[in-house]
Amino acid sequence: MAAENRPEFPSTSEAVLKRILSDSTVEGIILINNEGQPQYTSLDNNITFSIASKLFSFTNIARSTIRDIDPTDNLLTLRLRTREKEIMVVAPEDGVYAIAIQKIQSKIPIKQNSDNEDNDD
Repeated sequence: MAAENRPEFPSTSEAVLKRILSDSTVEGIILINNEGQPQYTSLDNNITFSIASKLFSFTNIARSTIRDIDPTDNLLTLRLRTREKEIMVVAPEDGVYAIAIQKIQSKIPIKQNSDNEDNDD
């Protein structure tokens, strides 16, 4: 089933999606079901399917790792940050995964270690 560009959700959910998407830093939202199939996207379908499948697998690996550490615990959110973007995955047990992709506004310089900094001369 192809991801739909128009959400079919209760009015409260639709209002939340519209509010999130109205933020100028939000590049897109993807909602996927518990089988990894996109149910809604504000992005191009090709990008959606690529991102959704990878993040769905990654989220399930992270959830499994959390449960290996503590079987009574569960993964609720997963946050990935690069120099330019932040991706948040909300991963509830009961169904719809929400993926939000956001541009980072403040560019905080990331210090890169050089070979000279590692020496204690």
